[in-house]
Amino acid sequence: MDGTSLIWLDGTVNASEGCLAIQKEFQSIMPQFYAFDNISNCKEYIEEKSYYDRIFFIVSGRLGLDIVPLIHQYRQVFSIYVFCKDKRRNELWAKKYSKVRGVIVKLDVLINEIKSDYTKHRKCRLDEPFPITFYNPSDPVISKEFLYSEMLLDYILQMKSMSTDKTDFIDGCLLGYCNTSDLSIVTEFQQKYDSNQSIWWYTRDSFLSRLLNKALSTMNLDVLFLCSFFIHDVQDRLVKQQCRAAIEVYHGQIMTSNELRLFREYIGQHFSINTFLWTTFNRKQAVSSLSQFPINEHLVRVLFEIHADPSANNRRTFATITHLAYFPSEEQALFQFGCVFQLLKVHYDKAHSVWIVKIALANVRHDYDQTSFLTRGEILTSMGKLDEAEKYYVRTLNDIPETHPDFARCHYQLGILLFSKGDYELSSYWFHEVLKFFRTDDQNLANSYYCIGCIYHKNSNHSQAIQYYEEALRTWERTSGHSEPIEVAECLNNMGCIYEIDGSYSKALAFYQRELNIREKLKACLGKTYNNIGNIYFRLGEYNTALEHYTYAFSLKIKSLQINDVSLVKTMINIGLVYECDHNYQEALKAYERARFLLEAIASSELIRDLDVKDAIQRMSALLEADARISNNR
Repeated sequence: MDGTSLIWLDGTVNASEGCLAIQKEFQSIMPQFYAFDNISNCKEYIEEKSYYDRIFFIVSGRLGLDIVPLIHQYRQVFSIYVFCKDKRRNELWAKKYSKVRGVIVKLDVLINEIKSDYTKHRKCRLDEPFPITFYNPSDPVISKEFLYSEMLLDYILQMKSMSTDKTDFIDGCLLGYCNTSDLSIVTEFQQKYDSNQSIWWYTRDSFLSRLLNKALSTMNLDVLFLCSFFIHDVQDRLVKQQCRAAIEVYHGQIMTSNELRLFREYIGQHFSINTFLWTTFNRKQAVSSLSQFPINEHLVRVLFEIHADPSANNRRTFATITHLAYFPSEEQALFQFGCVFQLLKVHYDKAHSVWIVKIALANVRHDYDQTSFLTRGEILTSMGKLDEAEKYYVRTLNDIPETHPDFARCHYQLGILLFSKGDYELSSYWFHEVLKFFRTDDQNLANSYYCIGCIYHKNSNHSQAIQYYEEALRTWERTSGHSEPIEVAECLNNMGCIYEIDGSYSKALAFYQRELNIREKLKACLGKTYNNIGNIYFRLGEYNTALEHYTYAFSLKIKSLQINDVSLVKTMINIGLVYECDHNYQEALKAYERARFLLEAIASSELIRDLDVKDAIQRMSALLEADARISNNR
């Protein structure tokens, strides 16, 4: 849910009615509660939690001695409570760890301590998720992450809410929260929420802001889609209250030393804050709040001094929200998520033991202002965020009408995406759906037939695969004119492979040769096709012709591929097989040894097992020795 959980680790958590009763009391404190009776499962759970989660951890003295050293350094572990019988003995080891809030023997004292710490943690908001993405033009990886986050935040602001989003969101909260305090606020939200009070709700200490900030920090599209109604309401209020003059505001934040190091390294660069930024006009109050927050050797107190000028050409809005906030007595400003700032200066304030980070709202323009629905999905896919891309495409289909030019192509991209994930059944569904929407003169219709053929091919349904491949070829012929795209060559190659597997060598050869004609025009991947033609001649027993094609294939591949490409190994093994079948064992041995040399450049142990040529080398060596003995005996 919102990332806050209470964990109890004790070997006896489920051993008695008394322990089960204690679990119920713990369950009432926080949104999520989990009990573990062994270190292995508990540690695994902690390690699976996000960097932005916060865990309040109760542990017995015996198990604490073993697990605390293993999990103390994790950012998600916020505080630790040793609940035991022997206070003095456990204090000896517990005092070494700064996150241990106490060694406690009485249940009521423990519950009060946790409640107090949890309340303080919630209200100060200094340790809430603070996701940032730096932009560095000289670093393509960092720049791509920046582009990804900005693009996705743009989409979240633009996407349409569905009529069921609010109901589904509330139902999920009612099911997900287990403590009465949060559940009562969820019920209140269900009954009384009004869009004009969106900022009042966001600034209230409740499940809503914590859940939304966690979702923005982790880019949890499932939650963000359901929260879209609320995001739009907050956005509308910010636009209406947009500041007309420059402001100086402050934001306190607890950060790790590594997070601060990034700020010190990137002075002068731009960065985005990917969640709502809640600030105060009162610097003294911000510093005071920071000084009261407990830190350890891994954490630092940071005060952001923010200059925000509405004349800066920033794509996000910010507004004074004092009269709209839950606590209207404090003068406050709220910045929309995704605001981009320039990092001006970082220094340490010894008087207040706080790091000062001076930033200014930046004048930034991006090349992706007109990014289409499909381009955003393709960027997600290219970054390997396949699950997010899938959710994005599915949601987009709900946002755009069937007449939209991206509607059919969105189906097509879903088919491609799911094929790459290995979900051939669902991929086939999307490709069959797209056949209803592409015009007969759209080349993507041919691509869709081809992809369906690939799915049947993967599932070894050769007759169906051939049927769709043929339909793809007919459609390409109709839509491509005199030019033949590379996909036609791939389709012909696949058809050749099927006929080769089925033993129809003459048909396979005909398709490979048609493929070769196209690739020669495009000068693309000729080596693969010559290798496949060599396979056919090899199967037909025409070893000289096979050898010519394999040798030429290898000469082409060695010019265009890396030395560690597995395709080179396979072709060299094929050359060895031809010589072996033609009883030229000396040349076969040379080819196999060269294949072994190439194989050693490949790091994958799985490929090495699959293509191991040791047996072939030993076999050739044995045959050559036998031939030598026969020759000597003559």
